[in-house]
Amino acid sequence: MTILVVGGTGKVGTHLLRHLLEQKEAVRVLVHTPERAALVPPQAEVFAVDVVEDPEAASAAFQGVDTVFMLNAVTPQETVEGLLVLAIAKAAGVKRFVYQSAHSLSRLHRLPHVGAKLAIEEAVKSSGLAYTFISPNHFFQNDEDTREALLRHGTYLHPFGEVGCWRVDVRDVAEAAARVLTSGGHDGKNYALIGPENLTGPQCAEAWANALGRPVQYEGDIGAYQAAIGPFLPQWLVFDLGLMLTEVGEHGMLGSAEELDALTSLLGRPPRRYDDYVAECAAKWQVPVL
Repeated sequence: MTILVVGGTGKVGTHLLRHLLEQKEAVRVLVHTPERAALVPPQAEVFAVDVVEDPEAASAAFQGVDTVFMLNAVTPQETVEGLLVLAIAKAAGVKRFVYQSAHSLSRLHRLPHVGAKLAIEEAVKSSGLAYTFISPNHFFQNDEDTREALLRHGTYLHPFGEVGCWRVDVRDVAEAAARVLTSGGHDGKNYALIGPENLTGPQCAEAWANALGRPVQYEGDIGAYQAAIGPFLPQWLVFDLGLMLTEVGEHGMLGSAEELDALTSLLGRPPRRYDDYVAECAAKWQVPVL
């Protein structure tokens, strides 16, 4: 069986490739540029082609592939890219399509960077291919984007609010994806990928304070978060993330006991705890406070 991974060099994809290669699966990876291709392990076959720019050239990556896993990046072209990948996969005779969508999609699809996933999900459902969706909640690892604020200023900048999210470790997302890709019984299912508990913004800040051994202030102002990420992201996405955090602050991204049971069964163990992730990072990150 040959598995094509679309999106194999990011937070989830890097761990997913490791799992698949450790299991001796035949893996191909489709990336946008030669620079991204350099990040792919040498055991995997890599194609550096932008699907939107040259779909004909990208089609070569799909030949002889049994299963496609797609985690396409958040860009203004996300919908077009996703639908092109699906169309090329079907034309190439791919049998299974596994797509990483998003938790709480039925409520969050109004947001520009989430709405693409609803369109892609509907296209996958009507494609005639066997399919599975995995739908992660907010990643633990997104905290790494505000590492400097934590370490140098004692501030937790993610304004999740008081309702909370059932946040998840990207390593669990990757492992869940690997299990779906390499075993049967998953057709037509949508796995909500969550952590073992609900976490509010102040609770996240408290976890960091405990791990770092010094006070950490929770910053609930969405504008402060947008100012911190503004130099590193496109402005449409900075604006859009502000919309998302406003929604999360009002309604949360809440999991359920049923979702937790399904993920625990899929993984064969409970998902990782946020406190353990924070302690792990704090041990790696500790630097003198300036």
